[in-house]
Amino acid sequence: MSNLSRLQHEFQARVLDPDATDTPAWVSAGGRAEPTIQIGVYSFAYRARLQEVLAKDFPATHQAMGDENFYTLISDYIEAYPSRYFSLRDFGQDFSNFLAQQVVNDEHPWLAELAEFEWTLCSAFDAANSPLLSELDMAGIAPDRWPKMRFAVHPSLRCLTVNWNIPELWKILTSDNPQDLQVTTEPGTSWLIWREKLITRFRSLSEDEHAAMKCLCTDGSFNDVCLVLAEFHASEDVPLHAATFLKTWLAQGLLTRII
Repeated sequence: MSNLSRLQHEFQARVLDPDATDTPAWVSAGGRAEPTIQIGVYSFAYRARLQEVLAKDFPATHQAMGDENFYTLISDYIEAYPSRYFSLRDFGQDFSNFLAQQVVNDEHPWLAELAEFEWTLCSAFDAANSPLLSELDMAGIAPDRWPKMRFAVHPSLRCLTVNWNIPELWKILTSDNPQDLQVTTEPGTSWLIWREKLITRFRSLSEDEHAAMKCLCTDGSFNDVCLVLAEFHASEDVPLHAATFLKTWLAQGLLTRII
């Protein structure tokens, strides 16, 4: 290991260990501050930046918990899940699972779901872009191709199932004038989350649309989607429901190409 590499590793170790009290030999004692204070500035800044990122990614969870509880929790998260990424974009990916194991979630069992919802919004917003499939693109497809057609969905598309009125809580907690929270259970409610241009969208899914979308996302053909819908509707009504869902998905920019 080169001298530079060794110095970099020692510096990282000190930044990650704010409780260390020994004075590193490679920190100049002739500075304006004591060596431990000099290195402490970097250690503090590292954690402050991670806290800032988490507060930005989880604003509703922050609002629900309050400053003291939230910052205590994320300090524990930083210790349990130190950043291992070149970008801070992925740093919060384990936060909802971490929160689910904490006492505060035992007291408010919807908090982890709220954090998961917020992280899903973040990941949808940061997903790759892709050209969209339009109704005009579909118009020229020969009828005999339809049964075997498969569709690629937009990279931002996510489906999330919650057991509480999470989207409603999120709206209240992130509004300019937060109201009193009315937490209610909604077991097994499915939501669709995606990005439309630079705006993250979400809406609830009926049971049949959720099943159809799940089929589509797992490489199901248009015929497979119709078979799924036949479990919810009379056979003569399936084509209408399939066409309605397909038209909605195209209009909302959820499909990118025919496979």
